[in-house]
Amino acid sequence: QMLESMIESPTPTRAEASDVATAIYDGADAIMLSAESAAGKYPEESVAMQQRIINRVEGDDHYRNTLAQSQPPHDNTPADAIITAAKQISETIRAKAIVCFSLRGSTVLRAAKGRPGVPILAISPFKETARQLALSWGVYSELPKTGTYFSNVVEEEMFDYEKPVVEEATDDFDLVLRNACRAALKKGLVSDPDDLLVVTAGIPFGTPGAANVLRVVPAAGPSCWDGVCRVDY
Repeated sequence: QMLESMIESPTPTRAEASDVATAIYDGADAIMLSAESAAGKYPEESVAMQQRIINRVEGDDHYRNTLAQSQPPHDNTPADAIITAAKQISETIRAKAIVCFSLRGSTVLRAAKGRPGVPILAISPFKETARQLALSWGVYSELPKTGTYFSNVVEEEMFDYEKPVVEEATDDFDLVLRNACRAALKKGLVSDPDDLLVVTAGIPFGTPGAANVLRVVPAAGPSCWDGVCRVDY
């Protein structure tokens, strides 16, 4: 237990707080509570304290400098280039989040590994993938609605690499972008119609690891820019 004394006490010891901070400085994707929140006398205080330590560490200049100096090496792949560009663009335009459409989660994990300064919204059609990604740094997982994304992909068939399942190409890529905007709003990552999102995806859909598209869209939707929305009749 990282804050074991908080099972019985409303505050942790100095050593416990230091251990939690050290784990974050060392690059841990997630830190957890067990008995402190499951059976302790102060579950809410335990969660609040852990969040307070996280906020303090991630707001430290030393932490940010350490991240900047320890960026992962590039894989020299199109997907890696897309994720690297997404991070740089999100910093330049002060985007609210990076949205990654992913099957196995490899694109999302690469994005989390780079520790961008914004949340990562992972949209995957598979529950297990979404659940696993939720433990990665900065990742908010979301399952798309039936019929909106990867509607014809079955998980058991997806990992048969000799006969991969690939969705038919569609001209309505706006549908994918609209789903990204809705998911970001649902997660509370955007609050203004002009908030910007950086979206990555792979076309054709259903190709594992094929992140090859990067788009910047406002939270109001792909048809809206500077408060003006296109209306299709």
